[in-house]
Amino acid sequence: MLTVKIGGAQWAWDDGRTIAMFVVFGVVTIAFAVQQTFSIFTTEEHRLFPIDFLRRRTLVLLYISTAAGATSLFISVYYIPLFFAFAKGDSGVMSAVRLLPFICITIFASLFNGGLMPKFGVYMPWYVVSASFALIGGALMYSLVDISTSNSTIYGFSILVAIGAGLTQQSAYSIAPAKVEPHRVPDAVGFINTAQISGIVFALTITSTVFQNIGFQHLRSALAGLGFTPEELRAALAGAKSTVFITAPDSAKLAAIEGIIKAINDGYILVITAGAVSLVCALLMKREKLFMEAGASG
Repeated sequence: MLTVKIGGAQWAWDDGRTIAMFVVFGVVTIAFAVQQTFSIFTTEEHRLFPIDFLRRRTLVLLYISTAAGATSLFISVYYIPLFFAFAKGDSGVMSAVRLLPFICITIFASLFNGGLMPKFGVYMPWYVVSASFALIGGALMYSLVDISTSNSTIYGFSILVAIGAGLTQQSAYSIAPAKVEPHRVPDAVGFINTAQISGIVFALTITSTVFQNIGFQHLRSALAGLGFTPEELRAALAGAKSTVFITAPDSAKLAAIEGIIKAINDGYILVITAGAVSLVCALLMKREKLFMEAGASG
């Protein structure tokens, strides 16, 4: 993930170091997969990843949907405050306060699901509704948000994503244990933990790379001819109070902020993708009723 994050920002994509890190990452990943599959230097009971779960349809769909839900949640958590910092000039504290509607709705949606889903035992419709909200909210954040968008509109769009992310954020922790033998429950929880963590890591790594590279291109175009170095332009992406935004003319500053907002919006393409993938997974889930208990992440 470090390779993706620094690619294009610190090292060029065709730099030998970047290529070497991708190759090493691929080799290590393949080696780990082989080692876990054939239980080399370990046993099936003690291996880190329960490979056999990948042959179970429901568990695989839950894995993908959990990673997609984490993607929608954490991209919004990271980039909503960043939007308000650049577009509205909010301080760090105020930018975090702007996130409260999103957080509160996410928590409420998660609690709502946790109270009702185990009671009725049906899980497939929850994932359909969740994915639909995330998909619609992500599409609105990507296509309709700019520097002039009102705060109330941002709150409304973000709440749609919050409902989508919250409704199934913890669902798999109740469903997966109900789909395995009692002695495999810890493996099932660890399996879903891996999905959630990997979703967060991949989502923030990819969007950070997009933000750094696309944002730099927009800044370079907006501030061309003003004498700013590439290092100063990249530093400007770290905060609206940088030297670039203090010394640049107002017209150039406005163009630069608009470019950065476009780069932020590009991150929501991944939310749209996550919502679409999760919706497909939801439609492929079994229409079954399970006896399940309320679960929580480990």
